[in-house]
Amino acid sequence: MQVSCCALTRRIAIGVALATIVGPSWSMDLLESYRLALQNDRQYRIVQAQTRAQAEAVPQAWSQLLPSVSAQLGRNQVIQERNGQKFPQFPTETDAVQVRQPIIRLRSAFALQQARQQVKSAEADLAREKQSVGVRVATAYFDALLARDRLDLIAAQRKNTEAQLLAAQKALLAGTGVRTDIDEARAQLDKFRAQEIGILQNIRVTTAQLEVLVGSGVESMARIDTSRMAPEVFDPGAIEPLLDLAMEKSPDILGRVADMEASKAGIRAARSDHLPSLDFVAAYNRNLSDNPFFVGSETITQSYGLQLNIPIYQGGYTQSKVREAVAQSEEYKERYFNSVNSAQVQLRKEYMSIKEGIAQIRAFEQALISAEQAVMSNQKGVRAGVRTSLDVLLVEQQRYQVQLDLAQARYQLMAAWIRLNSLIGTMDEVEFDRLNRLLELAASTDGGN
Repeated sequence: MQVSCCALTRRIAIGVALATIVGPSWSMDLLESYRLALQNDRQYRIVQAQTRAQAEAVPQAWSQLLPSVSAQLGRNQVIQERNGQKFPQFPTETDAVQVRQPIIRLRSAFALQQARQQVKSAEADLAREKQSVGVRVATAYFDALLARDRLDLIAAQRKNTEAQLLAAQKALLAGTGVRTDIDEARAQLDKFRAQEIGILQNIRVTTAQLEVLVGSGVESMARIDTSRMAPEVFDPGAIEPLLDLAMEKSPDILGRVADMEASKAGIRAARSDHLPSLDFVAAYNRNLSDNPFFVGSETITQSYGLQLNIPIYQGGYTQSKVREAVAQSEEYKERYFNSVNSAQVQLRKEYMSIKEGIAQIRAFEQALISAEQAVMSNQKGVRAGVRTSLDVLLVEQQRYQVQLDLAQARYQLMAAWIRLNSLIGTMDEVEFDRLNRLLELAASTDGGN
């Protein structure tokens, strides 16, 4: 338990660090996307409906331990004929009311325990699906942002290349340039225009994926404010506390624990079919008949007492149900261990993704500084006559590629953080609000949407 407390302390520290970043709200940002997805994501709504249906198992099981009341009303017209002689028709009335209160029904008591655990399992599955909604909407959001980043970088490269082309044309007219610089610049422009077509299509696809999740159109999106994002704030610390925390909070693991408990109650319920049951029964019967022998004959019967039901033999049905329940219990036990192993593997994977992502972002930031310095050096080299415009185009293209790699690394780091929290079961609206504070006010264009 001490280890888990350390993990919670670490998470609180991360939350405080993110919460100190103050920023405004957005019409379509990460937090708003998450809220809309919780309302409109079809898969989540399916699981919600399934959970509501499963919740009815408890009142249904509980009803088997509560009193039951039944009533019967009969109104008949009797026609009698004997040896060819017809008798006058006469009516009969039959009214009956019965009240039954179970006193000892172990089968129903164990079934109630089983139903409660099944409801816990369904609620855990709903919590797991809610975590999955966060992962899906964040993945779609970051994919859409990355597509827009690609378009912006291509547009910037195209703008710089157009300026290079214009400078090369002026230099050729002045007699100081060469035709090769013009041809290379035009070739680069043609390549950028072709790339823009594919990127615009990618923007439409990624935006459509996000729109399906949130259930509304997406005209603009808030982007990451790189000045606010320090990758070290996502450092999860040691992995052991996270593994312990997952055992305590993971919806998938908690759901499988509930399944095991439900299966144990199912075994007890199946075995109790061998045992007697005892009910208290009270009945009221009224019979009214007009017939040729007794006119206006009314009989009222009231009774109450105990009814003992002793199962003796059902053709092996009870033993078969016990074997079935035992087999299901073994299945749910294996499912539990499989969920634990899977959660640990996935948690380690996302943990390493975060650690690598932090180092990768810092490496790309340094690479960007070096790339910018290379551009400046080549531009000076052109003015000194030791470099050509083609050299500048190549180093500029390398710089834009580093910028794109850096942006992608940031999205991957945030996505890994969300997946790690979802595995533990702690990715909620509060966490999305903290991540949302890393977004900037300037919204991206719709990208031809």
